[in-house]
Amino acid sequence: MEFTASQLRILEIIKNKDKISRKKIAESLKLTPAAITKSIDPLLNCGVVLEASPRESTGGRRAIDLTLNKHWVGKILGISITPSSIVVSVGDITGEIFKTKIYQIKGDEELSCYLEEIIEKELKLEKAIQVISMAITGLINSEKGVIVFSPHYNRKKIDIRESIERKFKIQVLVENDVRAMALTEKYFGAAQNSDNYVVLNVSEGIGSSIFINNTLLSGHGFISGEIGHVVMDRSSLRRCSCGKRGCLEAEASNTAIINRLVSTIKLNNYSVLKERLNSKGSINIAHVLRAVKERDFLSTKVSTEAMVIIAHSIDMIISLINPERIILIGELFGEPLLLSTLKLELQKVTLEEQKYELIVSNMLNSMHSYNPIAVVRYNLFQKISGEVNCENRF
Repeated sequence: MEFTASQLRILEIIKNKDKISRKKIAESLKLTPAAITKSIDPLLNCGVVLEASPRESTGGRRAIDLTLNKHWVGKILGISITPSSIVVSVGDITGEIFKTKIYQIKGDEELSCYLEEIIEKELKLEKAIQVISMAITGLINSEKGVIVFSPHYNRKKIDIRESIERKFKIQVLVENDVRAMALTEKYFGAAQNSDNYVVLNVSEGIGSSIFINNTLLSGHGFISGEIGHVVMDRSSLRRCSCGKRGCLEAEASNTAIINRLVSTIKLNNYSVLKERLNSKGSINIAHVLRAVKERDFLSTKVSTEAMVIIAHSIDMIISLINPERIILIGELFGEPLLLSTLKLELQKVTLEEQKYELIVSNMLNSMHSYNPIAVVRYNLFQKISGEVNCENRF
């Protein structure tokens, strides 16, 4: 059975909610109860949608909510590829995560071969996997499943979906990591009640994603949201991973902050991190944030300067898109002093009429586990070759 246009609209509403009643669906689509019943009954009969337990009655007939059948899709093998690691998760479309495991990427490893080894190992352990979903750092053509360019791995034009589907005979979905974060926030995080928002992710690199009018924007060439590669300082000598100088990522990412601190400490400037740097040879963002908390002057100076630059990039987002919410993802935003600096600078550069809500994501520690799950959920009822069947898609 092919889904009708009304059924697809109903399924879109249901997948955006954990549970929702027929009455709420009818109100949202401006349809009669009879029309809703006619469209929903076939979905119930073929098991795509299930009736949840009835709500407690407040008088009259108790409402029965509808929910997606997580068994219709089955288990999902999630792969999140970050600049330094591969995060593997197993879950279902309701957001239940059964396990998460992290594999570190070593500089001398060939990423494609290493990835295939990991997938083969996980598929042997998990026999019920129905789909592999991947969230990858870089420019990703999600329609074709191609890595257009990934500066952190120096890879271009890799047809990753085709190679993995051919090897493992399982359908594969591929998405950019920050666009996947926007979907995670939509289904499981701070954007569940919003259809117009922007996600800004600050980690080893910097990226953003745009969700407007209930649609995830990819842009021409699938490179929308690459704010990390907007040049913020044309006089800067700091080189970005993309090859340009003075990019937001090169000036204000975790990596940029660490690099500035290390080079400044090596010029014999004092910091509480100096001893660790001399003894261990390196520092990470957790060490920097701890130093900021202790009000180490150099760490605080470099970090707050980065937050000012980030605030100016957010000002550009607000002026161009005017989103309802801006969701911040990254360890930096968990430090009260740095978040306060960001907010104060935003107040200086934005107009009073520009209304927006600034939210720090509470999904940071589990984001990479949820990203691939959210990608599957978003793509559940997208038409493939103009046809969607009631049978299990995966």
